[in-house]
Amino acid sequence: MEQINKQIEMLIHAVKDSFEYQEYQRIRALVHLDPEKEKAIHEFRRRNFELHQRRDMDLYSETDRLEREFAPLRAEPYVNEYLAAELAVCRMVQRINYRLMEEIEFDLGFE
Repeated sequence: MEQINKQIEMLIHAVKDSFEYQEYQRIRALVHLDPEKEKAIHEFRRRNFELHQRRDMDLYSETDRLEREFAPLRAEPYVNEYLAAELAVCRMVQRINYRLMEEIEFDLGFE
């Protein structure tokens, strides 16, 4: 387990040293300087997440409505950059998880 923990630490450092993570941290710091903007971004992200969890409505129409509602926020400096940078880091972490799960064999009993 010690070897695995060392490798996990190396992976954490690699993620933190990546361009995607560094860019996310840079823009996150700028957004953090404006608490109201940061709060509004978190509200947009929360509502967007909840929207994508529901199955009882027209996702296209509701997403369009949410985008229109938050268009003024998204037009503000750093907001779209922040959301794009956050998404890039999330996708990187997803790729790491997918790769791990591809290589490690589990009998999940779902067949």
